[in-house]
Amino acid sequence: MSMTRTDKSHMRTEFNLVFCVVYPIFLLAVAFSRLLPRDSRWAVSAQDDGKSIFKVARIATLNSIPFAFM
Repeated sequence: MSMTRTDKSHMRTEFNLVFCVVYPIFLLAVAFSRLLPRDSRWAVSAQDDGKSIFKVARIATLNSIPFAFM
Protein backbone atom coordinates (compact mmCIF):
# COMPACT_ATOMS: atom_id res chain seq x y z
CA MET A 1 0.00 0.00 0.00
CA SER A 2 1.56 3.26 -1.07
CA MET A 3 1.02 6.57 0.61
CA THR A 4 -0.15 9.59 -1.29
CA ARG A 5 1.64 12.90 -1.14
CA THR A 6 -0.96 14.35 1.22
CA ASP A 7 -0.63 11.35 3.56
CA LYS A 8 3.12 11.85 3.73
CA SER A 9 2.64 15.57 4.31
CA HIS A 10 0.16 14.86 7.09
CA MET A 11 2.53 12.37 8.75
CA ARG A 12 5.39 14.86 8.52
CA THR A 13 3.24 17.56 10.10
CA GLU A 14 2.31 15.21 12.96
CA PHE A 15 5.97 14.27 13.44
CA ASN A 16 7.01 17.92 13.58
CA LEU A 17 4.25 18.74 16.05
CA VAL A 18 5.24 15.88 18.36
CA PHE A 19 8.91 16.86 18.03
CA CYS A 20 8.15 20.49 18.98
CA VAL A 21 6.20 19.35 22.04
CA VAL A 22 8.66 16.71 23.28
CA TYR A 23 12.00 18.44 22.55
CA PRO A 24 11.71 21.11 25.29
CA ILE A 25 10.91 18.41 27.85
CA PHE A 26 14.05 16.46 26.98
CA LEU A 27 16.07 19.69 26.84
CA LEU A 28 15.07 20.50 30.42
CA ALA A 29 15.77 16.92 31.54
CA VAL A 30 19.24 16.92 29.96
CA ALA A 31 20.04 20.36 31.37
CA PHE A 32 18.97 19.19 34.82
CA SER A 33 20.98 15.98 34.49
CA ARG A 34 24.13 18.00 33.76
CA LEU A 35 23.77 19.56 37.20
CA LEU A 36 23.96 16.13 38.84
CA PRO A 37 27.21 14.30 39.58
CA ARG A 38 28.57 12.40 36.59
CA ASP A 39 27.83 8.97 38.12
CA SER A 40 24.12 9.66 38.49
CA ARG A 41 23.54 11.35 35.13
CA TRP A 42 20.89 10.20 32.73
CA ALA A 43 22.63 8.93 29.59
CA VAL A 44 20.93 8.96 26.20
CA SER A 45 23.71 6.99 24.60
CA ALA A 46 27.13 5.75 25.56
CA GLN A 47 28.75 8.58 23.63
CA ASP A 48 26.91 11.68 24.83
CA ASP A 49 29.80 12.96 26.95
CA GLY A 50 31.12 16.16 25.49
CA LYS A 51 28.07 16.79 23.29
CA SER A 52 25.97 19.89 23.76
CA ILE A 53 22.73 19.61 25.68
CA PHE A 54 20.85 20.58 22.52
CA LYS A 55 22.30 17.69 20.54
CA VAL A 56 21.68 15.19 23.35
CA ALA A 57 18.08 16.42 23.71
CA ARG A 58 17.57 16.08 19.95
CA ILE A 59 18.92 12.51 20.01
CA ALA A 60 16.63 11.61 22.92
CA THR A 61 13.65 13.14 21.15
CA LEU A 62 14.32 11.35 17.88
CA ASN A 63 14.76 8.06 19.75
CA SER A 64 11.47 8.40 21.63
CA ILE A 65 9.11 9.82 18.98
CA PRO A 66 8.52 6.49 17.17
CA PHE A 67 6.89 5.20 20.36
CA ALA A 68 4.30 7.98 20.11
CA PHE A 69 3.21 6.65 16.72
CA MET A 70 2.84 3.02 17.85
